[in-house]
This record gives sequence, structure tokens and C-alpha cells, in this order.
Amino acid sequence: MFSKDQFRDAVIEGIKRVRDVSELKLRDDESFSDVGLDSLDGMNLVLEVETILGINLGEFDLKGANTIDTFYEKAKEAVAKQS
Repeated sequence: MFSKDQFRDAVIEGIKRVRDVSELKLRDDESFSDVGLDSLDGMNLVLEVETILGINLGEFDLKGANTIDTFYEKAKEAVAKQS
């Protein structure tokens, strides 16, 4: 399993890769759309986070998980279901 800190770091790094930026500040409760992510970027973010953390989220839908906080909770549930 992954910690909240590890997940946050993975999300930040994933967004930086998807948006091709070197710097990014994002609060845990701030919407991904606030940093320019759209739905296609969101799918790519899921893939990046899976790669960075070495996890498989399965058929993961970011709907309702548009912040680090909500993405983290939903990702924990997805990983737990696969165990």
C-alpha cells in the first residue's frame, strides 16, 4: 500500500509529466482543473500514478476524484478491491 505522502508526490509528478511543466503547486483539496487538467489529461494522470507507484488501479474512473484527497481515497478503495 502507499501512504498519502507517497500518493501526493506521485500525483504531483504525474501532473508535471502530463502537463509538461517543471514546477507545480497543488493543495490536497484543490481541483485538478485549477492546474489545467481536462478529462483526457485525467486518464493520462491515472496511468502516470500507476507507473510511479507500481500499482494497478484497474478500470479507474477519475469522476468524483478531482482533487488529491478524493483521488487518494478512491485509489485506496480500488487497490483494496484487487487484493
